Amino acid sequence: MLPKIKKLSKNISLLISAGEVIDKPVSIIKELVENSIDASAKKIIIEIKNGGKEYISVTDDGDGINPTEIELAFETHSTSKLTTKDDIYKVSSLGFRGEALSSISSISKIKCISRIKEKDFATSLEIKFGNIINKTNVGANYGTKIIINEIFYNIPARLKYLKKGKSEAGKITQFIQSISLGYPEISFKLIIDDSTRVITDGDNSQITNLIKFYKLNSLDFIKIDVKENNYQLFGYISKPDNNFGHRSRMHISVNNRVIKNTKIFYTIENAYKNFISKKFPIICLNIKIPFNEVDVNVHPQKHEIKLEKENEILSFIYNNLTKILNLEIPSNTINFELNQNRVIANYENKSYNQDKLFDSNEPISLKSAIPLLRYVGQIKNSFILCEDPDGLYIVDQHAAHERILFEKYSNENQSNDFQILNINRYIDLGASKNFKIINELEKFKEMGWDIDESATGEIIVRNVPHIGLYKTKATDLDKILSIISNDLNNDTDTPKNIISKRLACHSAVRAGDKLKDSESINLINDLEKTEIPWDPHGRPAVIKLDYQNISSQFGR
Repeated sequence: MLPKIKKLSKNISLLISAGEVIDKPVSIIKELVENSIDASAKKIIIEIKNGGKEYISVTDDGDGINPTEIELAFETHSTSKLTTKDDIYKVSSLGFRGEALSSISSISKIKCISRIKEKDFATSLEIKFGNIINKTNVGANYGTKIIINEIFYNIPARLKYLKKGKSEAGKITQFIQSISLGYPEISFKLIIDDSTRVITDGDNSQITNLIKFYKLNSLDFIKIDVKENNYQLFGYISKPDNNFGHRSRMHISVNNRVIKNTKIFYTIENAYKNFISKKFPIICLNIKIPFNEVDVNVHPQKHEIKLEKENEILSFIYNNLTKILNLEIPSNTINFELNQNRVIANYENKSYNQDKLFDSNEPISLKSAIPLLRYVGQIKNSFILCEDPDGLYIVDQHAAHERILFEKYSNENQSNDFQILNINRYIDLGASKNFKIINELEKFKEMGWDIDESATGEIIVRNVPHIGLYKTKATDLDKILSIISNDLNNDTDTPKNIISKRLACHSAVRAGDKLKDSESINLINDLEKTEIPWDPHGRPAVIKLDYQNISSQFGR
């Protein structure tokens, strides 16, 4: 006999909803703190015991809840944030679902005391596992205080899977740090087991909070404030020397909403790839995007968002951070030691240091030093040796040429300068790969390609951007389009960058290619005109051997 379809009871529906929205103490605190921020609070105090498993309270000095609406606030899908369906697509507040309070009250014992400025009394409402047990008027300050006990006592399975108190407290601490960095104008105080662990002044100084949290000084950070079209990126990032083994110090907000977005994290890490490897910087960045281009209604806990123009935003973040880091941080140099008893043939690198490229007190990038270099010669048909008054420079000819080509190919304004190769090739990579290439045909054309779809779904290539500099290689079209098709699955880079990187890599001179002196000199001069002296994959194109270090090895 088939089971009958029936409507779930209110209690079961609330428990299911609560399971989506509230899964641990930090989820409760996130929802309550965001409500306080939406209520224009200037001071928020959070107190927990045993990681929030025994006790949670959140107190604010915000607008409060009208006493005639306080019961309604704990009903499911009750909110003051939305009026029409169109509001869902341009949400500017942190909360909007109207699920948080009802979900929390269904899995705990909760007491809410709230007062609005128009009243000379506060209203106290007590709810236990979804049922109102008491409502009365009391004396209290303006704002709202919510006290929570007996979390998940009616769902033992959920209670069993909570971590130890210290672990849950650690998650809460990290969240409060993130939200306070996003709202430096608000004073936050976190009390854990009767001990104050986090406190901010609310003086609107993000850098003050960063220094306090991570025991660094302002010189360890780079201020970011860039605007491009409808996007803005602002906040602070650490200099590469201050890096760590995990992402816990990377704080990202979109329109002041703390989020977890793997693609944005990867994009920032790629920007740092030229300076640090397998470690993570301190990041405190807020990305301002038009509200109608961000969908915050894709995750019950609102951790994740969907960006309408994702690739464009990722490119905006990557390009600006890369440019700023290159201007702020000197490029790579090598310090080395030689054992006096060891023959030259056994020379060995001992250290790799980014900080001592230039002895001047004024920080300058390698890019600005390249015009001063004097060409010496080519080594092993792979490296170009140059010098200036301070040291020797070794240029990786493939990495340097790749950077030059990448910037030329990705600069649409130069597309008319490419040579005409008069190719006429039909290429079939298979239906799936063909589709990925065909889907980006307009981007290929903007970058100087003459490429179309055939009537049978194949790819027709008539011309490919080509710059006949320093023995630029002919391109294996089947191979490069196949690789580009694979790379288009990489959501952390833009199609434009993917196409330019692959074409540059496969067109550039290789290690082992003999260059004329004039070709080497032209390559060095063109490298100076690029944005950064690394190849598009993050490998350095130039390193320096400092004369002072060389002289010291010879006892001078």
